Order: sequence, then structure tokens, then C-alpha cells
Amino acid sequence: MTESREHRGWIGRLFGGRRAHAGHGAPVRPVEEDPRAWTRPGELVDLSSLPPRLAEDMVGTAAAIDAADQARFRGDRAEAKRLLRGAVTSEVDPYRQLAEERLGVMLSEDGEVEEAVALWLRSAAGPDPELRRAVAVYLGSIPFADAGFLVNAVPATVLALLPEAWGFGRLGAAVYEASAHRHLGAGPEVRRQLLALDALRYGDGKLAARFEAVEVADERFPRRRAEWASGAQLGGCRWSVAGHGKGVSAVAVGPVAVDGATVVVSGGDDGAVRLWDLATGEPVGEPMTGHAGPVHAVATAEPDGRAVAVSAGTDEDVRVWDLTTRRLLHPPLAGHTGWVTSVATATVRGRTVAVTCGDDRSVRVWDLATGEPVGKPMREPAGSAAAHRDRPAAMTTTVFGRRPVAVTADFGGTLRVWDLAKGRRLRAPLATGTGSVQALAALVVDGHQAVAVGGPDGTTTLWDLVTGRQLDERLVAAGEWPQTVAAADTGAGAAVVTCDESGLVRLWDPATGRQLAQAFAGPHGRTRALAATVTEDGRPVVLVGADDGRVHRWDPAVDGRSVGDPLPGHGAELTAAATVEVDGTALVVSTAWDDSARLWDLATGAEAGTPFTDHREPVKAMATAVVEDRPVVVTIGPYDKVARLWDPATGSPVGSPLVHDSDVEAVATTVLAGRPVAVTGDTDGLVRIWDLATGEVLHGPLAGHGDSVTSVATAVVDGRPVAVTADEGTVRVWELASGAPVGEPIGLPGASPRGDDDVQEPEDAEEPDDEEDGPGIEAMATAVVDGRPVVAAGSDDGLVHVWDLTTRALVGPPLRAADDDVTAMIVAQVSGRPALVTGGGDGTVRTWDLATLAQVGPDLVLPLRIGALAAGPADRLVVGFGWEVAVFRLVESADAPSA
Repeated sequence: MTESREHRGWIGRLFGGRRAHAGHGAPVRPVEEDPRAWTRPGELVDLSSLPPRLAEDMVGTAAAIDAADQARFRGDRAEAKRLLRGAVTSEVDPYRQLAEERLGVMLSEDGEVEEAVALWLRSAAGPDPELRRAVAVYLGSIPFADAGFLVNAVPATVLALLPEAWGFGRLGAAVYEASAHRHLGAGPEVRRQLLALDALRYGDGKLAARFEAVEVADERFPRRRAEWASGAQLGGCRWSVAGHGKGVSAVAVGPVAVDGATVVVSGGDDGAVRLWDLATGEPVGEPMTGHAGPVHAVATAEPDGRAVAVSAGTDEDVRVWDLTTRRLLHPPLAGHTGWVTSVATATVRGRTVAVTCGDDRSVRVWDLATGEPVGKPMREPAGSAAAHRDRPAAMTTTVFGRRPVAVTADFGGTLRVWDLAKGRRLRAPLATGTGSVQALAALVVDGHQAVAVGGPDGTTTLWDLVTGRQLDERLVAAGEWPQTVAAADTGAGAAVVTCDESGLVRLWDPATGRQLAQAFAGPHGRTRALAATVTEDGRPVVLVGADDGRVHRWDPAVDGRSVGDPLPGHGAELTAAATVEVDGTALVVSTAWDDSARLWDLATGAEAGTPFTDHREPVKAMATAVVEDRPVVVTIGPYDKVARLWDPATGSPVGSPLVHDSDVEAVATTVLAGRPVAVTGDTDGLVRIWDLATGEVLHGPLAGHGDSVTSVATAVVDGRPVAVTADEGTVRVWELASGAPVGEPIGLPGASPRGDDDVQEPEDAEEPDDEEDGPGIEAMATAVVDGRPVVAAGSDDGLVHVWDLTTRALVGPPLRAADDDVTAMIVAQVSGRPALVTGGGDGTVRTWDLATLAQVGPDLVLPLRIGALAAGPADRLVVGFGWEVAVFRLVESADAPSA
């Protein structure tokens, strides 16, 4: 709180302190401050010069603030707040501003943080700079330490405060931002669940408990409460929006604004160009359509003060859009005779131009005001030593001395610099030796005019455009993925952003080659497009386009200070999870696409056991069994023709690998006549039944599937143990004892035929779309419901169908398990009844009563795509989402004790 003595003196001077040198009896206004301020400390207002109503308001407000200070000193908080509530209605600044600051402090002390924040936000817009600084301190700390505020406040309000976080508010701000894209459309119940989870991801169990303790209206049970979680994929994005029907292939930002708001422009494989509000992620107007194919490049400019976007792609035309009207400014600009791969803008001799290059190996310049070409296309003469042997892949524009230039890079790794004013190549081509260039970004590094070159091997190199030499620092990402790059000038130096198909986005200091912030992994999809800008105070902002049609805003934390104590985890998306008991302790086994395997204590999340490391490829699926009285984990890889058995206690292999003729896709385990067996399915559509004790094939390969087997489960039908297997469109049943097929195969409604002539489909099944395959099965699980065996199959359209395995009849209507594909599915017990637990690509976990097919409890919302599910003892559920592993426990009622 600001010093009471200072403001009491200020108020006292209003009633007769030292006289100000106002001159002519006019009220004193600060010269360099906001003109709304009628006075400032140490100055006297001549009340007779003011309108009577204003003078009365000023004196009354000052007296109320002074009286409120005295009441608070006496301990009469109710009276102090009453007086201040009257003072905040004043029309006189800065007294109203002071009252708002004072009342906000008192309300925050009483736990009424949401109202306090509203008052401080008003005060932050007031004229007095000292008060503005004071409330900035409050806004960056107090709200982020209040669990109730973060759960219940309007997300837009919290998001606006995130950049101000400091001190003890940094952890709360980081926790909120970890799932900020989810908070925007969620209610308090979901926000509480996410905040508690993300507090655990940051390693703060006490903060998680404070979030869980916040009461929300209309709470639904049973619900799941997080017990622990890894924190490998933190950082969060400010917002994440879906708008393109296919992947986002291009994104641009600034300096243009529409209706006062800075906008982001994205182009997609769906041929659309879209606008988004940079601050909020809200769409700005309707999509701009007209391209006959995917949009590969977008750029922005302001010719003659008009905000425009330039887009181009596979239809060879260049389009210039008026962003205010969302209409074409000119007819499509024709000239290229191949795909246009890159677009940039520049100023040439006072004219704002677009520069384009493409598969026809030409660089073209267009006047954005008129739509006319500027000069002739620039290209290397055919047959010359410098002629393009490879197509241009990327381009950027910059100023070389005082000369506007375009820099192009081709698929052979050669850079060319083009003088845009003179219409010719400026210097000899520069062979980088990097191989195919993915992207370029212009920047200045230690005074060197340079370009960042995104290479095909996970490395971004920096090249001096003056000398043609490579600079010392190389920006090396993990893995050998092609690198997309962008750059921005923060005012303190350049920052380079890189991303690749792994989904990781990194921020670098090009002068040192060091990362400036924790890597960001997009919540959905692989990253494909980048753009970067900076805020008014020089903080970098990164826009990311992903192959799932989403655009993300990432605000990297560049202060270098760590937040929280996250539990280490995987370095890529999870592929599988299971639970196993070792020496009386329940463990979680998890695997990911980075080839890693981890074992965790189910109850605490502590590292346990010895991970197995001998897999040559990532593990795609796993199952557990008991072989000769010891637990084993059976794993398969997506590019591995074997299934392997591991001892989770030692990490050692058990027995010999189970060798197949093609890649193994699915595995399940059970017990047959006292023997542990495994059922596997491969990419040839073949099924095998294995004796896990001997490693021998009991039955198989069993033919029948017309496509790769995607899922395997086991059940008992009419007293016979069976294997249940699925390809994308059919479910088949096999007798485990003999390997014989049981009954007719079951067809997924709406699925395209997969080579099965004997598939039995419902009579009322809809015909699939001729242009696209129908839905395909992604996950499967079996259960016993009221004594009857059932199988549930989840497909990539987000639906789950349930069949009676005895009659082959559908049980009820399909379940809407996800808005995206169904990625994982298990059966667990909830309140003593069999329940189906589903996970989706939309990050949602839902629980279904298999007897009624009704959803049980609220959605469990995760910030990232669900990759794996596993059931554990004591009503625990293991969820793999993105790179993370979390364990949740079922809470039956509000009176249930915390874990």
C-alpha cells in the first residue's frame, strides 16, 4: 500500500497547504502528466476557480479518503470501506484513483481479490504516476497468489495481467499460463481442475491443494483429483485457436492493425486466409477465401495507410487483401508459372511492395497500391554458371546498407541477394552447404547484417550478408528435423525462433547460441509455420501454426529464472502407459516417441524401478503379465518386428523377443489354462497368440483382417476365452484355445471396406463419403456388463460404438467421446460398476457407465492431447497427455477426504 503519510499530506494541502504558482487563479494541471489530474502533491487548487459541483466533489472525496484512513487506523474496517466506496464514484482525478487504490488494498486483505483487481485496473488507468506504479505492483503479485481469484475470474482479465507478474506472483502466473488456451472457454469447475493439475506440474502440491479447496457452484461428482504430474512440457501458450480445416502453413504478424487491434494473419492448406486478434486470439471477421489450393505464404503491409495481407500458394496467383473489408484490393496478381513458395513485403523508392518467389525460379516485385508489377522478374539467366539448379524454398527481405534487398534460398542450400530497386542479383550466389533450406529470417547479430538459415538436420546457421561467411554460433535443436525460423528485434538485440516437426519451438540468442527460454511444445499438432514480433517493452511474442489447423500465441519467459520445481519427464508425446506391481509397490510404466521409458511410483510420482533401454524404436503399445511368478512388461514398437518382454524391477529383457514378419501394431495379455499368453496384431493384418513362458507361437498367423490390426483385447464369450482384434473398419473374435474365428466379423458403422467381403454391418449404416474414407477404429476395450461380454471401439470421428459380443448387436447409440479422434480407451471400476474411460485428441477424458451408456461425472480436461490411459489400484487413473504423465484419484463426493 502506498504511504498513508504522503497522501494525508497531499490531501491536507488541498485545504490550505503551500500555495502553488498557478498564475491567473487557474487550477494547476501537471505539465508532463495526464491532463485529467486537477492537482499533484504539493500544489494548491484555487477552488473558487472550479465549477461548484466539481469543487464540492473534490473536497468531499478528499475528506472521505482522509476519514477512511483514520477509520482504518482505529480498526473500523467496515466504516473505512464504506467511505472509500463512496469516494470511488468521484469524477475528480487523482482522488478517485487514490480511493480505488485504497479500497482495492482493503478488499484484497479481506479476500475479495476479484473486486480489488477491478478497482486497481481502473486506478492503473488514472493520471497519477505514483499510484499507477503502486497498483502495478499489486496487480503483478496479489491476484496470482489468490487461488479463488484465478479459479473464478474472467480469463481475459487474468491473461491481461500475466505480463505484469513478478515476485511471489510468478508461480501463480506460470501455472495459469500453462493451460491458458483451455481457461478461455472453460467454467470455474474446469479451471479449478486445470490449475490444480498445473500446480502439480510445477511441483507445488500446497498450491494445488489451495486450488482444490476453492468451492465452485453446481459441482458434479464423481470427479477426478490430480495426485501428481510430471512437468516436462511447461511454458504454456497465451491462446490457441482452431480455424483452418487443415494444417496452418503460413503465419504473419504486424505491424498492421484492424479496428485498432494488431492482427495475426494465417494461411492454411484449406486455401483460406484468416485474421486473429493478437491480444485475445479472437477471430477478426470471416475467413478470406478464393485460393484454389493451399496457401503457402502470407505477409502484411500498410500501403498508403491501408492494412493489407498478401497471400500465395499452389494456384500460382498472388492475392492482396484489404484487411478492413476482408476483400481483394486488386484482381489476383498473375505472372508466376508454378507454385509460389514465399511472400515478403518491403519499401522500394517510397513504394510499399510485395516480393514473391516460387517454383518457376523467378523473384517478382509488385506495387501493393496499384497491383502492378515493378520491373521485370528477377532470375538467373538460363545456362549461366549461376543459374538455379534447385527451386527457391524460402525468402526474406531486409535493408542492406540503404538498399532494400530480398534474400532467397533454394533446396540446394544456395543463398542469393537481390537488389529490389535495380531488379538484379546483388552479389555472387552463396553456397551454404546446409542442404535443403527450410526457412530464412533476416536479423542483425553483433552489428553484422545476417540471415538465419533453417537447415534440414536440426541446425540453424547464421550467415553474414556482407562477407558471405558463416558466423560462429550455430543453433542446434535436439533431433534432425528440418528447421523453420523467424526473428525479431527486442531492442536489446535480435532473438531467433526455431521450430520443427517434433512440435518444439525454441527461442535463441543468436549472439551466443544459447536458448533464451524453456522450449515450448504446442498443445496440439506438429508445428509448421512461425512468426515473431515484440511488445512495446521489448518482450518477444511468437505465433505458431500447426498441422492440426490451430494457431498458438507463445510469450516466452526470457528472464532466465526458473519457476517451481517440476518433476522431470519424457521429451516427446507419450505412446503408452500401464501399471504393474513390483515387490508390493504399484508402479506406472510410460513410454514416449523419444524412445524413452520411465517407471514411477503410482502413489507419489517418484522415480522407481529401472527403465528398459534396449528398444531400437519408440514403444507404441504395451501390456503387463506375470510370467513364472514375476511381473513382466510386453512392449512393441511401430517400426519393430518384435515384441519384447522386460523385468520392470531390473530393466532386463526376459526371454527371447517374439519375432514377427512385419511391424507389430497392438498387444494384449491374458491367462489361458493357467498359462500367460499374449495376442499381437501386425501391419499385414495377421494375429498371433503367444505362450509368454516359452516364447512360442500357440496359434497363427491368423488371417482375416484386410488391413493393419490397430487394437487387441481379450474377453470370455460363452465360457470360452477369446481374443478381440480390430483393423480400421472391422472387429473380429478368435478362440484363444484353438485360434479359430468365432462368429462373423463386426463392421464399424460408416467405415470404408478394408478388404473384407464377409463384414456384417447394420442395415441402417450410412454410406461413407465418396471423397474420403469413413471413420477408422483407433482404440478398443472389452468388459463384462451384467454378465454379458461387450466390446467398445473408438474411432477417429470421436465416436465410440459398443457391441454385445455374444449377439454382435450394437448396444445403444454411439457415445460422443471426443470432438477429435478417440486416442485411448480402458475399462475401470467406478462406484463398483464397470465404466469405460475414453481419451481424445481434444485433450478430454470422459467416463461412461457401461450399463446405461450415460456419462459419469464431469469431463476431465487436460491441456494437451491424450496419448495413453491406464487403470491403477485404489480408483487411480493414469493419464498420458502430451509429454506428461499424471495420476488422478476418484473423488465420490464433496465430503471425500483429500489424498
